[in-house]
Amino acid sequence: MAVQPTSLLQQLLDSGSSGCLAVQSQGVTWSFYFQAGHLFFATHSIDPFDRLERHLRRLSHTIPALNREVRTQARTQFEALGGPTASYEAICWLNAEGFLEPSQAGTLLQNLALEVLESFLLITTGNHELINAPSLLILASLPLSELITRAQTTLNHWRAFQDKVTSPFQRPYLFTQTRGHQRLTLEQQQRLGSLLRGYSVRHLAVLTNQNELKLVKSLYPFIQDGTIFLREPQAPFDLLPRLDHQSQAIDPVIPPEDISEGSDRSLVSLDAPHKQFKIVCIDDSPTMLQELSRFLSDQTFTVTTLNDSVKALMEVMRIQPDLILLDVGMPNIDGYKFCRVIRNHVQLKTTPIIMVTGNTGLIDRAKAKLVGATDYMTKPFTQSELLKMVFQYLS
Repeated sequence: MAVQPTSLLQQLLDSGSSGCLAVQSQGVTWSFYFQAGHLFFATHSIDPFDRLERHLRRLSHTIPALNREVRTQARTQFEALGGPTASYEAICWLNAEGFLEPSQAGTLLQNLALEVLESFLLITTGNHELINAPSLLILASLPLSELITRAQTTLNHWRAFQDKVTSPFQRPYLFTQTRGHQRLTLEQQQRLGSLLRGYSVRHLAVLTNQNELKLVKSLYPFIQDGTIFLREPQAPFDLLPRLDHQSQAIDPVIPPEDISEGSDRSLVSLDAPHKQFKIVCIDDSPTMLQELSRFLSDQTFTVTTLNDSVKALMEVMRIQPDLILLDVGMPNIDGYKFCRVIRNHVQLKTTPIIMVTGNTGLIDRAKAKLVGATDYMTKPFTQSELLKMVFQYLS
């Protein structure tokens, strides 16, 4: 059936209702939680913890307490709960533990709601219902009308680029065979080449700590002339509505005045992360090691590949990596034993260890957690999926 997103939300505001407005459209569910007509949380079903990680990472620039270890702990503790409110419960935990002040939690919830609204306002059909919501601690009352106006404005700004950019989750890559390179210095080519390796525009903006629209404005001329090409969003982000989707909730395109400052071809802000992260890949398969190295080797990462688990123990302690990708099924010392030994080393207790395996059983996952693994990846995986994992655990 036809859906008018702003009207649905306004009805909840006017009625003073409590509960969760759940709206389903094209395989995505948007959930808006109200208490007596006041919005206090908004989310959608597409990877809510990726969304939370991105916003926490932005806040970490001004709130040092939100470091990688704290963010990882919040994700590990609450993502397994599942359900639409798991990320909200993680925010409540961060507030209760003192990592977020109440005002900071309110700001975080507003920013999350704004991103959710930007996609919600683009839908035109779907099904909706008001359902009972679980009892939740209310951290803040969100200014819904103001957030809707801000979301509409942001969408209009995005639409200024919609002939080429149809989703903030599209993935820009540097196209090496183009005349556009003649307008790029060697330094700019190297900088772009090291950054544009599978991250979406939205993730790239977080990595470089930039406004998304300013980032797109900087890249847009190079997208137009073919120097940069855009790949489609990686699943599941491809399920979200496209920016070129016409919606009654969006006003005619307006000039993006607040992003007009600076040169269209200013790439100086696209700095790669200052730290060159050290990643160790341990696998008895040379083919797998070559693939991991190909996916990760650039100016941001220093990749060391090791195929002997016995020798790898000494190398890992010598290198002191920032992240370890560890195969489970290795001879002599398997991944579980290796992980347990590493965790007993005082300088490697908090190093992210990602178990990589072809096994998908829950017993393997439980065992990996028991020996201290940070996360788990199942073969085969794409470069984008690997970079997403790296994004989560390297700051």
